[in-house]
Formats: sequence, C-alpha cells, structure tokens
Amino acid sequence: MKTNKNKWLTISLVNLSIVALLGLVLRSKILFSIPFLDFKSVLHAHSHFAFGGWITLALLTLMTYELLPAKNSQRKIYNYLLASIWLCAIGILLSFLYQGYGAYSITFSTIFIFITYAFTIVFCRDMKKSHSTRTVKLLSISALIFLVISSVGPFTLAYMLANRIPNTILYKDAIYTYLHLQYNGFFSLSVFALLFNKIAPLLSDKPLRRFHTFSWLLVTSVIPSMFLSYLWHYPHLWLKIIAVIGCFCMIACIIYFLSLAWNMRTLRSGLKKQAVQIGVIAMVAFLLKMIFQSMTIIPSLGPLVFSNRPIIIGFLHMVLLGFVSLYILAHLMQMEILDTRRYSMISAWVFCSGVIVNEVILMFQGLEGMFMISNSLFPKLLWLTGAWLLVGALMILAGKLFKEGTKSISVDSQISNISLK
Repeated sequence: MKTNKNKWLTISLVNLSIVALLGLVLRSKILFSIPFLDFKSVLHAHSHFAFGGWITLALLTLMTYELLPAKNSQRKIYNYLLASIWLCAIGILLSFLYQGYGAYSITFSTIFIFITYAFTIVFCRDMKKSHSTRTVKLLSISALIFLVISSVGPFTLAYMLANRIPNTILYKDAIYTYLHLQYNGFFSLSVFALLFNKIAPLLSDKPLRRFHTFSWLLVTSVIPSMFLSYLWHYPHLWLKIIAVIGCFCMIACIIYFLSLAWNMRTLRSGLKKQAVQIGVIAMVAFLLKMIFQSMTIIPSLGPLVFSNRPIIIGFLHMVLLGFVSLYILAHLMQMEILDTRRYSMISAWVFCSGVIVNEVILMFQGLEGMFMISNSLFPKLLWLTGAWLLVGALMILAGKLFKEGTKSISVDSQISNISLK
C-alpha cells in the first residue's frame, strides 16, 4: 500500500513540475516570439493538466490510502483507476499541445471524466462501509459527488461546439460552473476531509462538533454560492435570491472557520512545525477565497471582477496554488512523504514564497486594469515568478526522489547485511 501511495504521489510531484514549466512557457510566449507554440493550446494543456495530472491525482491518491481502511485501499481496482487517471491526464496534455481543442483532446477529456465517475462509485461504496467518522464521510463523499456534477460544464461546452451555438453567456456560465464545483466542491471538501482525518484524534469533543457543523455549512454552501458566478450578466430575481443565500452560507462558514482556528491555535502535539507553517498559509488562502467570493454579491463589484482577467487568474491561482497545492505539500510533510530536513524545507519555502509573490503581482495587475493604467513591468515580473515557481517545484521533486533513493540504498544495505549473516 505504501509503495503504491508513494508511487502516485511522486508522479503527482513530477506533474506539478510539468505544470510549472508550462506556466513559464505561457509567460515566455507573452514576452518573446515563440512562433512554433500556439498560446491557446499551451494554455489549455497547462490548465487541464494542472487539474487532472497534479491536483486530482494527488487528492484521489491521498483520499484512497488515508481515508479508506487498508483492506479496501489495497484492492487492485484503485491502482488501476489511478493509473487510468494518470494516463488520461498525459493524453490530455499531449493532445492539447498538439491540436488544442480537437478530436484527440476531447476524447481523452471525456474518458477522464468517465474514469472519475468509476472512481467515485467504487470509493463511495467503500467509504460508506468504513468506520471513518461521519465528518470524513460527509466531506469525502460530497467532494466526489461535486467532482461528478462539475462535468456538466465540459459537456455543455462540447454540446455548444458540436452544434456551433454562439452563446457567449452560456459559454462563460459553463466554464464558471465547472470551476466553481471543482474549486469550492471537489478541491475544498477533499482538503478538509484529509485535514480533519489527520487532526481529529488531537481534538476534544467541542472542536469536533464545531468542525462537523462547519463541514455541513461548507457542503451546503457549494450549490447556492455557485449562483454568485452568474450575477455578472444580471440574472432574474430568483437567481439573485439564491446567490444571496449562498453568500450568507459562506459568511457562516467564515465565522465557523475563524472559531475553529481560534480553538486550534495551540494545537501542536503530533504536528510537525514545518507542516503547520505551510498549512497555515494554505488556510489563509482558503479564508481569502471565501471572503472574496462573498464580496461578489456587491452589485458594483461583481461585474467588475468577472470582466477583469488578471483578477480572475489571480483568484484561480490563489485557490489552486495558495490553498490546495500548499495544503497538499504541508500534508506530505506531516506524513513524512516529503522530508522536513533543511534542503526540503528550503525547497518548500522557495515554492511557497513564489506562490505569494505571484498572487501579489497578479492582484496589482488586476487593480491596474480596473484603473485603466498600463505598465509593461508586470509581464516581466510574472515571468520571473513563473521561473521561481518552476525552480521550487523541481527542488521539491528532487528532494522527494533523493529521499526515495536513500531509502532504496538503505533497504539494499540491510538485505546485504542479512545475507552475509
């Protein structure tokens, strides 16, 4: 079981480095002439592979081998499903680079979606039969249900492309629906399922109950808060009412989250200092995500945000990198899958600082757009942070591979000693 878990997490970290490389290529394309690369094709490859090859593979691996009992997670079906997800992610990456949106990329993307359906069915059946806490079951099963529902976005886009429907509003709504259900549904709930599963033994009864209430609020908020994404095109009154309900649910989540954070501020026993530091930054990113989303209910602010590309990109990166990716790295440190020795910590902080600087620059670029100011410095700064993130990702991967290599040498040495005896 540990061998499979380490294998898929190592592959996930390789994929993170590929995602960072593609991000740097995109920013290089803005500054330099690279005629043999199509910007949109690289952009689609970058975003789809970030979702499928890095985040989804890493989260599903951790959920399989940490939330399920060993008798279930050791079943070959999970190894086959994770392998299929990885192979499809590679197919998506290469096909998008080759042709952009086309027959190959759509085929691989569709197969990927159906494999996640299969994973959801198998995982949810095993989770229901497990002895996991009710909070872990609620969060993990809900996360995968939202993963399945999010496919309505890509299928809507496929239908529009097949029938040549030139509806800009429906096109954007399909994308926002997919992103919302992934970011606020699958990604967020998976992270908190893994977090709660890890810290539950360290909590007393009162924080446990609060965490369960928070989890219910978080799950309940996903669908109504999705309607905040539709306010940009001035929807009907009943859509605004649902969006307001979603906003209040998110505010309630924020209040409960701050209460939990206050109750757990002295929680140190059983947790590694380095993992806690990175994890705190990830949770701050989650809090900012919830605050920024709830603020889009303001009539004058929502349309302005949804029409500002740097702000949208900054928000997406804040969730994908600042919240989810940093939490995964913190989780791997806590589980000792990543070392907490000097080199590994330097690697983690190089990547983490790159994420923070990247967000600051993107947000300032977004404010520049709001005030109709133009500055050629931002693309250059973003290129530098792209290189910064790539270096951090490669350093983390190198540390992981070095750890695996030293383990292998140690095992071989022990076997040799036993043989000689």
